[in-house]
Amino acid sequence: MRKGSTGSSTACRSGRKQLLVLAPNWIGDVVMATPFLSILRKQNPDDLITVMCREYVSELLVRSSFSDKLITYDRTGGVRNAVLTLSRGKPQKGWDAAFILPMSFSSALIACFAGTRRRIGYRGGGRGWLITDPVNMETHRKIHLSEEYARFAGKYGGATHDILPEPCVVPPYDWKESIAGLGIKGRYVVFAAGAKYGPAKLWPAERYIGLAGRLYGEAGLRPVLVGSSAEHAYLDNITSKTDGINLSGKSGVGDLMSVLRGADLVVGNDSGPVHVSAAMGVPTVSIFGSTSPVWTSPRGPFSRLVTSGADCSPCFRKECPEGDTRCLRDISVDDVFDAANEIMREKRE
Repeated sequence: MRKGSTGSSTACRSGRKQLLVLAPNWIGDVVMATPFLSILRKQNPDDLITVMCREYVSELLVRSSFSDKLITYDRTGGVRNAVLTLSRGKPQKGWDAAFILPMSFSSALIACFAGTRRRIGYRGGGRGWLITDPVNMETHRKIHLSEEYARFAGKYGGATHDILPEPCVVPPYDWKESIAGLGIKGRYVVFAAGAKYGPAKLWPAERYIGLAGRLYGEAGLRPVLVGSSAEHAYLDNITSKTDGINLSGKSGVGDLMSVLRGADLVVGNDSGPVHVSAAMGVPTVSIFGSTSPVWTSPRGPFSRLVTSGADCSPCFRKECPEGDTRCLRDISVDDVFDAANEIMREKRE
């Protein structure tokens, strides 16, 4: 697959169908979309599949075998920029079908302006008139998001899948060199202790500090924290009390994948990094509060999740209406440490 490629294809001359996928906008959602891409590729082996995504998440897809072409765009340019970028990669006879995975109005508008004959997606958000092949929303948030995305392929091809493929992402081939370049030495645990969604996803910082002490004392794992530049000060509060390394805002998605790939363990809130590490087979413990593990739990061979079982969860709120986030405070350091030990032991065996 060629990242950023917008050149003309020979697929029209060979009679192959042209399929367009508008990928999700967030790291975790892109990972959860990879089973759909795998199914689409298997069901349509002779067709040309083009995936369009934000430049920000392109590292998650550039080394995959799911598509023939990857088109990236800069979100800051809005719909107009996305349409212009897509038009430069448009096949001579246009796309036969577009799979619109984001639920935004703008994504459906982009697919419509691109001239796709069939537009497959959800009708929510006032965009029903832009969708030609609506996907049933009755199971939205009631089944895993990977399963929801997989139904888009069934809407196009009519086929069903017996077993949903596991999510799959491929780290940069020079991931070991990337880790060394970031100054990380020895064995380490990655903490994805932030969450762009809001504070209702944040396991308390003091719990991460307590967990760091136990993991270093009993397993020799030094904490490495990852996150966005906006989370740097919050994560600094943890690293300053744990002798950890704060990489927030200092690396792109490619470096993030490398750091996750080299970790002995990843612990994080319901956020993008835990989906990436789980998909790469790294022992991963995910902490869920206001959101639903039924819908967005990370999937992988060595993945565990920890919840409190609070009766108010999931509420999907960005901030706790009670101001206490009991759903997260009821999760102890012991709960997460025990889950981490279990999954690391399973990986060793």
